[in-house]
Amino acid sequence: MGLGARMLLQSLLGMDRTRRPADAGAREALFFVHIPKCAGSSFRQVLKRWFGRAAVFLDTHDPRELERAVERLGQPPRAIAGHMPFGLHAGLPVRPCYVSLVRHPLDRFVSVYGHARRSPDDPMHEAARSLDIEAFYDFTLQDPPAHGRTVGIQCHFLSRGRTFEEARSVIDRSYALLAPIERYEEFVEGCAERFGCDALIPPPRNVGHDKPLDQDARARLLERIEADHIDDLRLHRYVSRTFDARRASLSFALHT
Repeated sequence: MGLGARMLLQSLLGMDRTRRPADAGAREALFFVHIPKCAGSSFRQVLKRWFGRAAVFLDTHDPRELERAVERLGQPPRAIAGHMPFGLHAGLPVRPCYVSLVRHPLDRFVSVYGHARRSPDDPMHEAARSLDIEAFYDFTLQDPPAHGRTVGIQCHFLSRGRTFEEARSVIDRSYALLAPIERYEEFVEGCAERFGCDALIPPPRNVGHDKPLDQDARARLLERIEADHIDDLRLHRYVSRTFDARRASLSFALHT
């Protein structure tokens, strides 16, 4: 573990020992922020097996809609998961344990393109169906709604901001576990340990099934991603670099 990761671990351990949230008496619920095209569908299936009807699955940006879904459950949920940004837990009768998965922006963009081409109900379907991937990339930069669905989107889901600095501030303060999808199995194991569930891990679905780019196209897109998606790229690098420290902190909190 490098110096930066060790310093993060010390910081996280200190937070675990000293933080006393106002809702400390509430039941802890796993709160999974599902960033689209980041192996979240696979983890939702895991949560269904772990928690069954005690889990709420909902895609929304409206906290009132989430509150109504929890009320219909009739009891404090064990898990909440969906395409919803950070912060929707306010007002719920739970203490959120925030977790999420992130992905390299280039791989995520290739997956976004493939999904949009295959799915008539995707808002970007017509553009993706009629354009090659590099022209579609131009479209996502020029069309405001498409831009909002692609550029800085991982930072946005994790923090409601679009910059790495905003995202880092929130995740260091509020997330129990974040992982790059390359560490998916260890991510599931960490969540299982935290909530006393089995760690039998099915492989992630819908990851790596998109048609691979040829080497030249990938190099061209990567160069552009490094300029246009720099905040999500910095996020992925940061989460990858600090995952071991976060995983160790999670285990420490369980055994003290």
